[in-house]
Amino acid sequence: MTIKQLISMSGLIVNNIDYSYSLVTIYASIKAKRAKCPVCEKHSNKIHDHYTRTISDLPVFQNKTTIFLKTRKFKCQNPQCNRKVFSEQTPYILRYSRRTERVSKLLDSLSIELTGKLGSILSEQLLISVSRSTITRIAHKQQLPQIAQPKVLGVDDFAYRKGVSYGTVLIDMETSKPIDILPSREGKELKKWLLKYPDVNIVTRDRASSYSSAINEVCPSAEQVADRFHLLMNLSDALDKYFKSVNPKIKKLIKEKSNELLKKPDGHITANTKVKTTESLSKVQKRVEIKVDQRQDVFNKVKELEAKGISKRKIARDLGISRNTVQSYLSLESLPPRISSKSTNIELFSQHIVARLNDQGYMMKDIIDEIYELGYKGSRTQAYHNINIIKEEFEIYTPDFAQIQKSRIPYIKPLSSRKLAKYIGSCPTVIKDPDDRKYLQTLLDNISELQVIQKLVQIFKTMIRTGRGNINRWIQFIKRSKYKLVGLTTFANGLLRDIKAVKNGIHMSWSNGAVEGHVNRIKSIKRQMYGRACFDLLRKKVILSQTG
Repeated sequence: MTIKQLISMSGLIVNNIDYSYSLVTIYASIKAKRAKCPVCEKHSNKIHDHYTRTISDLPVFQNKTTIFLKTRKFKCQNPQCNRKVFSEQTPYILRYSRRTERVSKLLDSLSIELTGKLGSILSEQLLISVSRSTITRIAHKQQLPQIAQPKVLGVDDFAYRKGVSYGTVLIDMETSKPIDILPSREGKELKKWLLKYPDVNIVTRDRASSYSSAINEVCPSAEQVADRFHLLMNLSDALDKYFKSVNPKIKKLIKEKSNELLKKPDGHITANTKVKTTESLSKVQKRVEIKVDQRQDVFNKVKELEAKGISKRKIARDLGISRNTVQSYLSLESLPPRISSKSTNIELFSQHIVARLNDQGYMMKDIIDEIYELGYKGSRTQAYHNINIIKEEFEIYTPDFAQIQKSRIPYIKPLSSRKLAKYIGSCPTVIKDPDDRKYLQTLLDNISELQVIQKLVQIFKTMIRTGRGNINRWIQFIKRSKYKLVGLTTFANGLLRDIKAVKNGIHMSWSNGAVEGHVNRIKSIKRQMYGRACFDLLRKKVILSQTG
C-alpha cells in the first residue's frame, strides 16, 4: 500500500511527510492544473497567487495529523463574471474549513449524539480537539434531511416540562425513524404538518381527541389506529374509578368477614395470659422495684469480689472497668441513683402497669399512654424496656401490635383501587401474594357485581391480545348493565366516539410501540440538554441521531 492509498485523497499530491513530537505533518498540493470559478463555473488555468491552508485530519496511530495544503488562486478569464480571483477547491476539504470532510463528519456525529462538554472531551481524546461551544455550533449548523411522504405515520406527544408544556413527535412507522417534531401537541400544529404531507394512508396514535380531529379534517381517508397499550391504560383508569366508587361496600364486607373469623361481633381480641401461681399473684400486689440503673450488677459484683479478698487491680481487669471506678464503688455503702436523661420515674406506676398487664385486651401502647397521663416523664423506649422487664418477672404474656392486627384483619392489608384494577382481569390463582389472592377471592365470592366486571375485563384483554372480538357488543353490554358501573360507562362512551380507530387498533397489526420508544429517547436527550437548549437543537438531535 502506498502513502497516497493510505491517505485516501486521490485529488492531492503528497509532496512530503514529516514526523516530530507526536505530530504527523503532510505537505500536499492539489493535483488539477485548472480550477472552476464558483460564480460563472468557467474553468481557468491562469494562476494569480498561492497560499497555504492548515487542515486538521484524522489521527495516525494516536499521532495528531495536520495537512499543509498549498492552494493556488486563479484569475477568472470570463470578462462578464464579477469574480476576478478565486481559490481552487477539493471535495475532501470544505470551503473555508480548517478540517477535512471526514473529520467534519465525525464531529457532526459527536455534536448530535453527545452534549457539548462530552463531545469536547471525546474530541480531545481523538486528537481533533474542539471546544464545547464549537460542538454546539456544529450541531446547530447541520441541515435536516428532506422529509419523504410517509405512508404509515405514528403520532404521540412528549413533555418539555411534565404537566406544563408538550410537543408532538412524528414517526415513519415503516422505518421506525423520527421524521419531525412539532412545538406543541395542539391539533392545529399537526394539521399544518399534514397539509404539507397529506398522502398518509395509516395513522397510529393515542386516544387524544385533538390528534383525531386534525387527522379527520386533513386526511379523511386515512385509517386511524388507536394504540392498544393506551386502550388498556384507559381501561385501568376506568377500573380505578369504579373501585373507588364501590370502596364503602368493600370496606363493609371486609369488616363483616373479619368479625366472623374472630367469632366476636365487635372484633376485639383477648390477651392470652398465662396462668399464674398464687405466689406470683401475691407479688403483684406488692410494689414492684424496677431496675433502671444498669450499674447495679457491676456494683454488687465489686462488693462480692472485694469480700473474697481479691485485689482492686484484678477486679478492674476481670470486670472490664477502671481501678478508679472500683475504688469509688468500694467507698460506697450503696449505689446512689444516677441523675441523667436516662433516669425515669416509672417505678411510681409499677402497680398500675402490672394491673393493666393482667387485664384482657390491653396493649403496651395503651398502658404507656395511661402512665403518661398519670405523670410518667421518661421516653417511650424506656417505658417499653421496663414493661418488658415486668412481663418477664411475672411471666405475663400479651400479644404485640402485629399479632393483634393479624388476628383482627385476616387480609394483612386491604388492596388499593389501583391494585384491584390490576388483579381483577386475572384468575385469583395466578396472584403470587397469598394475602392479595385471598382478599380478591373474598370480594369475588361475596360481590356478584365484581364477577361481571372480571368477565368484562377478561373479554376486553382477550380481544386486544388475539385481535378478534366484537367491541360494539362489549360496549352495549356495559351501557345496558343493571349495575352502576362508574368509570366503565364513561370508558365505553369514549370507545364509542372513537369506535373506528378502536376497531383498527384491535384488528390491525400496527401499534404506537415505536413512537413510545422514541418518546423515551427524547427524555434522555432532554436530560443531556438540561433545558438550556432551544427547540431547533432538540429537533436536530432527535431527527439526526443514529442511535434512534
